[in-house]
Amino acid sequence: MNTAEALAEANRLSHLIDAAIEALKNTSVAFAEAERDYRRGKSRAWVECKALDMLAKEKEAWVDSESSDDRYKRDVAEGMRQAALEAVRSRRAQLSALQTFLNAEKAEAEFARTGPR
Repeated sequence: MNTAEALAEANRLSHLIDAAIEALKNTSVAFAEAERDYRRGKSRAWVECKALDMLAKEKEAWVDSESSDDRYKRDVAEGMRQAALEAVRSRRAQLSALQTFLNAEKAEAEFARTGPR
């Protein structure tokens, strides 16, 4: 890889980082909304179950069942947010590796120009 190719790759990775950060923002909002909906649905289920003649454990199971779809959506949204965060971290690591390569190239060129110090 020559310097021009490395700079082009750095530019490409920079754009991927920007896109990954935007995706992280979007998935963070989606996760927050899903968490809100899950908590709201679970609270409503608890209110509804007060009128039911059940033991506490049965009510808890009933509430879990009633809110399971919202919990699933929340869990998926959390997973997507985590995946987006990992994409950001991965792109940063790739860019860091490329920067290390460029720094090594720079040091090698300087050594070739000036010799050992």
